[in-house]
Amino acid sequence: MKKNRVLWIIALVIVNSGWYAVSQQSASQEINRPGADFSGEREAKIVALVGDSGDYEIEHCFNSINGGVHNASIRVEMDSKVLYEWSGDTNDGCITYSSDTDEGTIVIFTDMEDGAESKTTLSTWPLKNALIPGVIIVSFGTLMVAYFETFVRVVIKKKIDKIDAMAIEATTEEVASTNSIWQDPVRPN
Repeated sequence: MKKNRVLWIIALVIVNSGWYAVSQQSASQEINRPGADFSGEREAKIVALVGDSGDYEIEHCFNSINGGVHNASIRVEMDSKVLYEWSGDTNDGCITYSSDTDEGTIVIFTDMEDGAESKTTLSTWPLKNALIPGVIIVSFGTLMVAYFETFVRVVIKKKIDKIDAMAIEATTEEVASTNSIWQDPVRPN
């Protein structure tokens, strides 16, 4: 029995590790990228499975196409409230900004001079807030499977024992009826 419990503890660790890995995965949206149509204004959604707020990360890179230095800026708004703002030029390299905000739609405004290109990516973690409730649900489900498995084994064992008892009883009756010293009287014809 102890071996069985150790196996279920290992199963709990494995399924919860899997849930942790899933909940930490990000969902990325390309806002602008080289080679695609540039848009100065794009909408994106911040969604959380649990709670009212979600984490997000915006990474933006501005590069020069013709070798010159060009001005660029980016602004992230939600309901006319500025969440993030950056101004610089194409020599600043890639910049990453992380924060959290309420669920909803954000608008990303990108402005740059001709001769520059933008690569902007928004990453969100919709399951990150669901880590603890997910661990509880996954653990409960795993334990339910463990106890259901034990219950099914007991029921199957009882049925097999009942079938065996019936077979033994039938065999005993058959043997008793064929090996009896008593027999029906023989009647003359």
